[in-house]
Amino acid sequence: GALRRWAFLASCAWPVLAEPRKGVETNAPVPQRVEAFKFVLGFFGLDGTRELQGDSKMLSLIGAGFSRTGTKSLEAALIKLGHKVYDTRSMLELGHCGLWEKAAAEYKASANTTIINELLVDMETRGFTATLDFPMNLFAGILAERRPEAKVLMSIRQSDDAWVDSWADVNDLLSVFVARPWAWMLDFEFTRRIVRTLHDFEWPYPSYPEHIRRPLPWFEVVDHLPAFATPKAKQAWKVLHRDVRQELEGKIPSHRFMTFDVRSGWKPLLEFLGVDDPVLAAEPFPRVNDRGSLQAVRWTMDIVAIGLPVWPLLLLWSVSRCVRRLRFCEKKKLA
Repeated sequence: GALRRWAFLASCAWPVLAEPRKGVETNAPVPQRVEAFKFVLGFFGLDGTRELQGDSKMLSLIGAGFSRTGTKSLEAALIKLGHKVYDTRSMLELGHCGLWEKAAAEYKASANTTIINELLVDMETRGFTATLDFPMNLFAGILAERRPEAKVLMSIRQSDDAWVDSWADVNDLLSVFVARPWAWMLDFEFTRRIVRTLHDFEWPYPSYPEHIRRPLPWFEVVDHLPAFATPKAKQAWKVLHRDVRQELEGKIPSHRFMTFDVRSGWKPLLEFLGVDDPVLAAEPFPRVNDRGSLQAVRWTMDIVAIGLPVWPLLLLWSVSRCVRRLRFCEKKKLA
């Protein structure tokens, strides 16, 4: 409804993505910017082609990697291999966020997997064959128990320090989601509620006026993120990352579990999945959502947000102009 209509306004600022801007990295190819734009629109349910009903299939690959470990590049690779991927955007687009929250609470309280089983069946009925990204990665061990034939793939970076720096950076770039006006349209706090439930991890969100400025009544800017503001805060993320990895390594047999750095290319991924494709193995591995692309998305969202009161008026003006033009054409035909 209103969510989709307002998110549609972002498409009005599409030229921002196509044109290089001062202070923004411009070495990213346009297709990467398109993918980054689609990535963000997916949070608003505007990339619904990803979630179209497909043939019922079993979940065969479970992603255990956190965001900013190449998960979007990995998604592109898995799609090439014929997978349909369920991730954070899927949770939002299908209205599953609240169910996953409840599922986490019930599992933590009594190891009850009733809701998880129901969600898993729904996913498979829709044709999803793989899960990826945060917070779905927090359910990797549970899903692996439910689907013992599925393999578990944890994407990683070269070090925990490199990961947490990149994770902090993307949280800063996409902090618009926790500030006005986008926070009015999308509840992104379900992610921190899930990680708190499953791992007793406290993720402090920025709040006004301590961490957020409000230049306009409808537009806010996050000045700093308390979740990454100190070495202690960053260390907490690294501990969480290590705990998740160690738990999976201790629970899942080595033939079903692999850590994967996307920089290593196709070969280890294809070997792990049992895919013999020399042609694909020789191709460059996909690279999606580089920082420059996400920065362009951030520019777009800020411009749309600042001009928020103008967009409805502009839309009405455009509609009235089209109506007048149609009437003029009708009169001309009658004459």
